[in-house]
Amino acid sequence: MSLIAERAMRLCGASGTAVALAEGDELVYQVTHGNSMAHRGFRLKLAQSITGMSILRGEVLHTRDTEEDPRVNVAATRATGIRSMIIVPLHRIGSTVGAINVSYPEPNAYDDLDVRTLEMMGRLLGAALSNAAEFEAKQALVDKLAATLAALQQSQELFHSFMNHSPVLAYMKDEEGRQTWVNESFARFLQRDAESLRGVKDSELMPALAAARLRREDQALLATGQPLQSEQVVPAPDGTVHHWLNHKFILRDANGRRLIGAVSIDITARKHTEKALRRSEESFRALIEGMPEAIFAHREGNLLYINPAGLAFLDQRSVEELSGRSLLELIHPDDRGAAANVLEGSLERGPATMREVRFLRAGGQVMTAELSAMRLLFDGEPATVVSARNVTERKQMQARLLLADRLASVGTLAAGVAHEINNPLAFVLSNLGFLEEECQLLKDLLPEDRLRELEDVLRETKQGAERVRHIVRDLRTLSRDEGEQLSDVDVRAVIESSLGLVRNELRHRARLVKDFEPVPLVRASEGRLGQVLLNLLINAAQAVPDGLPGENEVRVRLRAISGRVVIEVRDTGCGIAPEVRDRIFDPFFTTKPVGTGTGLGLSICHGIVTAMGGDISVESEVGRGSTFRITLPIPRASSGTPEPKDAMPA
Repeated sequence: MSLIAERAMRLCGASGTAVALAEGDELVYQVTHGNSMAHRGFRLKLAQSITGMSILRGEVLHTRDTEEDPRVNVAATRATGIRSMIIVPLHRIGSTVGAINVSYPEPNAYDDLDVRTLEMMGRLLGAALSNAAEFEAKQALVDKLAATLAALQQSQELFHSFMNHSPVLAYMKDEEGRQTWVNESFARFLQRDAESLRGVKDSELMPALAAARLRREDQALLATGQPLQSEQVVPAPDGTVHHWLNHKFILRDANGRRLIGAVSIDITARKHTEKALRRSEESFRALIEGMPEAIFAHREGNLLYINPAGLAFLDQRSVEELSGRSLLELIHPDDRGAAANVLEGSLERGPATMREVRFLRAGGQVMTAELSAMRLLFDGEPATVVSARNVTERKQMQARLLLADRLASVGTLAAGVAHEINNPLAFVLSNLGFLEEECQLLKDLLPEDRLRELEDVLRETKQGAERVRHIVRDLRTLSRDEGEQLSDVDVRAVIESSLGLVRNELRHRARLVKDFEPVPLVRASEGRLGQVLLNLLINAAQAVPDGLPGENEVRVRLRAISGRVVIEVRDTGCGIAPEVRDRIFDPFFTTKPVGTGTGLGLSICHGIVTAMGGDISVESEVGRGSTFRITLPIPRASSGTPEPKDAMPA
């Protein structure tokens, strides 16, 4: 390039010459001679010089006088003493890469011949640049190929080393199924040398059935060209059965021929583990399917599984009916906080302490259960497994035992009261009879008005004493402990006894209306039936406001219908809300403030009546009152209608 520039300067009779090459948006003077020598290595923006203009346009520029050519930077040419210039662009492989120029300190120094001469020199220089670039490119390509081959050889050696040390079986086959390459693991599995396996087909290495399955896979792969994955059972030469996970794909060799590449992973241990896990899960599922407790599997707020006991506990027919619901939705709103603590505790601390919560059944009933939870694998993933043990009957039994204990205390007290009161009461009544007789002897001695006043006092005193005797009798009837023994009971007499105990409670709240029809004896527990009636009567009295006896009514009705004795206790009180009505016979449910009532829940009443073969139900309307109805069966051999006993007036 320097030689061509020097020749161009001599042929054109120039005082200086320079070759500038483009680098981005700049030009760099690479070769300089004559008075341009000082510019070597000098950089200019392409757009700021006439040489750059020639490169950008790809045109020959001839400046006869730099003082008159508007394209020239006059200040620059004056500084270098240039008045005439020819600039020829240099082309390499179709693109402008630079320019060569000649200059002279006087104007009009060059003619057209000089321009053509420099153009020829520019073409020579462009060709030289092209040849140099092509040589450099070829040399770079050769260097790159050499490096690639070296890397490929190293990579191939690394690949073979890696695959030979890998525990997986790796191999390649041609389209006919012949082995072209296998790794050491493949050879060890078949107890052969790797080289001896070249050109061997599967049918020569394993049983015909296994080889046929592998061949069908190969043909499917060749037909579709899509990678495939499969599991195969292939016996080893020693007869042990191995499970393999195969990954197969298409490869091409250096000649473009298709090869079948494959990697097989021994999953025998995993298969044995999966089988053991399945057996364990089946045993676990069989266990919880047969458990009497309700079992729920719960994950991320959703129910996954409920065992048959759980479905029966919730009165549900299938798990699908509860699909997508949370376990907490099945629990009474007041107990959801406690249940959530149990579930969260199983996540943080392992098995949680049991808590009693109430579940809501499909029919609206409430069931009490002991809830516990723990984290387990369910269907292969972590889940919260919840156990709910139904303790409703146990709670009812505890309540009955508590009631029995209380009633036993009342019975003991009643016996003491009867002993302490009945004896002096007998003297009082006897003496009152004596006084009545003596009053007859005073007829002629006392004024008539005084005598009448004395008789009234004696009569009222005797009535009060009789009232005390009836209260003691009714209290003993109510507190009598008969266990489960049933006897023929006069229902009307039991009602009268219960009314006797609540008469004062009713007197200031409502008028009492008795509507009794003759009914036969029933088989029942007199004491327990009295307890139930007492509870219903007290509830009726408390359902109406105090101080308005003229506006409220408690009606007790007794009749026989279709072989059953029916007792109704009806009040005109506040009534029971519909959302509460379906729950009033649930254990421990109450709408009363703490400290009121007898402590005998309607659930216990329901249990007592049911134990006697009867039924208890309720009808109610808010603002209009409630009617509780007890029905008891009439024995087939009933002795008929009992004679009514004496009772105090209502």
